[in-house]
Amino acid sequence: MMAPDPAQAVYDRLWNEAQAAFAAGQVKTDPYLSDRDSDPRRGMTLIIRPAPEMIAQIGAVIDQLREIAPGQHFYHPDELHLTLLALINAAPGFDLETVPLETYRAALDDLFSWVRPFPLHFKGVSASRDTVLVCGYSPDGALNALRARLRESVARVGLGGALDQRYRIVTAHTTIMRFRTPPQNPLRLVEFLQSVHARDLGMFTVRRVDWVTNDWYLSSDRVRLLASYTLQE
Repeated sequence: MMAPDPAQAVYDRLWNEAQAAFAAGQVKTDPYLSDRDSDPRRGMTLIIRPAPEMIAQIGAVIDQLREIAPGQHFYHPDELHLTLLALINAAPGFDLETVPLETYRAALDDLFSWVRPFPLHFKGVSASRDTVLVCGYSPDGALNALRARLRESVARVGLGGALDQRYRIVTAHTTIMRFRTPPQNPLRLVEFLQSVHARDLGMFTVRRVDWVTNDWYLSSDRVRLLASYTLQE
């Protein structure tokens, strides 16, 4: 019998907390969204982009959200992503010139030479107090197995100290909205989220991983591609 996906417990906890907070109008707004040029947070991340058919499905949800919660920060199609692993968490003071890129590159090149494509399943729209997100799952556990091998590879070359500084990621979520201001109609937002909470958005096969530098939001105009790894059958 396959072990339960650890992401489910995280999604359930966030969902329960968010429903109560939204109903009370108590969302957590992002202070940088009113002046993103003042945001100094930068980092370096391995990301997975959803397949085009998934982006279309997610985009339909975002379009509905725009009507229900106008004025918030919505992710553009080319910004949708899920974090495979944050090699350096986005924070003030990041300086790419001081990052040992070739050491990272050697470890990543070696690892991704044998990683094979694997499936991800997007099912359900959920939330935290500051975001709305699409829930992702790894049906065969390949995602977190890959994360574990990445941690080992990066630690082996002496760079493991920058990993998991915020929390140890186990989910495959994709953030689609952040709160710029409190919602005008929080009860309507809760009702909508409940209506799509179990919506099945489909499965896709991960065939590429991008290594990027980024801001907190993975903004399209602030992402720099360092390498792209194509997963071979």
